[in-house]
Amino acid sequence: MTRLGLVLAPCAVIVLLAVAVPGDARAAGALYGHDVSWPQCPTAVGGAGLPMPPETSQFVVLGLTRGLPFTDNPCLADQLGWTRAHGLPAHTYTIPAFPTPAQLKADGGSGPWAADERGARLRNAGHAQARHALATLARVGFSPPMVWIDVEARPAQPWPTATQQEQLDNRAVLDGVIRGLADAHVAYGFYASSAGWRSITGSWKLPDTPVWATAGRLDHPEEARDLCTSPSFSGGPVLIAQWFDDERDYDLTCTPDVFPSPTS
Repeated sequence: MTRLGLVLAPCAVIVLLAVAVPGDARAAGALYGHDVSWPQCPTAVGGAGLPMPPETSQFVVLGLTRGLPFTDNPCLADQLGWTRAHGLPAHTYTIPAFPTPAQLKADGGSGPWAADERGARLRNAGHAQARHALATLARVGFSPPMVWIDVEARPAQPWPTATQQEQLDNRAVLDGVIRGLADAHVAYGFYASSAGWRSITGSWKLPDTPVWATAGRLDHPEEARDLCTSPSFSGGPVLIAQWFDDERDYDLTCTPDVFPSPTS
């Protein structure tokens, strides 16, 4: 998402401070947390210097990339260490994008699909993006219970959205990302806004795939909580709802046992 003039990944979810969320606004049984990724890195290493979650945080979602495929969150190891030190459960997320011509040339010709047509090459390219994310997890020694696939506009590497065929091509890339995670027996779901999902995928319906839904910029979480019971952008079950302000991205769980145990 875009905040403070930065292209930000979904930020770490956190138990909300009283100043941000009135006590009577908390959903019974819900956990509250934040996303954390490169924006929370110090400016010296290319981050935005945004704050880590407060002590009240109950879970986090750690970003694997620096906003684009084949990039790395430079603070992932430190942020994972922080998460473990605080005894918090965690998911992760990765940000795919439509492959550049160079990426399509490098990755489209090999993978699970025979590269005899454009859709197959796009799927292979998406599969390679997933493999990079999995290699990042292996490097820091973390096997999360969920990897969310963050589908949103990436100005530096945009999804083409002008025609129905371009939306089908985008689905092919995402299909490859799904296959890459599934081949590694990693659970996955999709993060998006309704408008973004509609623009990028043409309202692709995936009723069996979990959803992390964002309500966008809000002053209070009521609208975000409504996402838990409203039909999702893809028709899948909503497990986490998100909203944000100028400083943080906030999340709440919609169902029990979304985060079954602390990060180990």
